[in-house]
Amino acid sequence: MVEQLPSRWSSERLLISDVEVSDIAELQSLYDTSRYIQQWDGQENDPNYVKNCLEQGNLPPGGTLKNYRIQSIRTAVEDRKIGLLSVYHGYPAENVLYLEFLYIQSGVQKQGHGQEMMSALTRQLAGLGYHEIRINVALKNWPALRFWFKSGFSQISGIYGDVEHTSTSFANIELIKTL
Repeated sequence: MVEQLPSRWSSERLLISDVEVSDIAELQSLYDTSRYIQQWDGQENDPNYVKNCLEQGNLPPGGTLKNYRIQSIRTAVEDRKIGLLSVYHGYPAENVLYLEFLYIQSGVQKQGHGQEMMSALTRQLAGLGYHEIRINVALKNWPALRFWFKSGFSQISGIYGDVEHTSTSFANIELIKTL
């Protein structure tokens, strides 16, 4: 089995660490600022997302909690929480990391934090022996599609969801970054 991400790690400007029970309220408020994404993915807002992820995980079919991790993203200088990272180690294959959710708070987007986070995550995973990272992105989420393509997610595994495009239909694309 490939090793998992450490419980604490960092990049030049960011500190990433496992979410603690004491972080839930603040991180849920941060998560709630991502609600605008619903217009693109059709998902309902989960008022207990962070708590549920910490206690039960957001697992793939047949997944186990021991392979799941939710981490906070903080600025190194101010130690201010600005984002969330949720991952599953070993899906759909042992040497694959599934990126379940990555969000940088909209007030600090466009400052390079997302790209820095992905560069640091890529280095961490390559060092641990992972071969690829996968993520599922709403096709209507054009800002995210641009971000993930710029981050090296250039392979398409599949497209899932509604077949026809309407204002009330939704589909996702699974992207792959080879390490």
